Amino acid sequence: MKNVLLGVNVLLVIAVAGLYALYFSGKPTTTSAGEENISRGTKNGVAYFNMDSLLDNYIQARELNEAFMKKREAERTELNYKVKMWTRAGEEFQRKVDNNGFLTRERANQEYAELVAQKENLEKLEKEMHDVTLREQVELNRKLYDVIISFLTEYNKEKEYSMILSTTLGGNVFYAEPGLDITRDVVDRLNARHAGKQE
Repeated sequence: MKNVLLGVNVLLVIAVAGLYALYFSGKPTTTSAGEENISRGTKNGVAYFNMDSLLDNYIQARELNEAFMKKREAERTELNYKVKMWTRAGEEFQRKVDNNGFLTRERANQEYAELVAQKENLEKLEKEMHDVTLREQVELNRKLYDVIISFLTEYNKEKEYSMILSTTLGGNVFYAEPGLDITRDVVDRLNARHAGKQE
């Protein structure tokens, strides 16, 4: 019984090896010219670039992102300062209440109402800043996307790929032949084009 199982396993290994050799031999298995053209792709086939790597190494993307982050930091610093001043005013108000520092109850109520209004304004400002940040991030992404698409359109006039894919960490492409990766070439050419516009 062991010899029969061993024989079957050997036959399976040979069959799999044969299929592997046929699949990767580079010879089309279709007989129709149209089917062969589809299976191999027209022109120069498929290429891909890694979007994460491109954005990390593309100088214009880094410059735009740094400018965006500096603006956000300045706005956040300003908001934090205003919150700190409001907190101090609240602490001062509480000290006055604790030490009977108000001459009248109406004056205490008036100052409390001012603090409440200031807090509402700060919350409104924070929400507006958040909304503006989201809009500007979308606009920044759209600008970079447009630059990359425009570049790839020109790039492909020379390279003539049937399709150029974009991959990202955790994206849909889990494996691709390293020889199909055009990330370095795309980044180098984008950076050269950006440097030319800076001069």
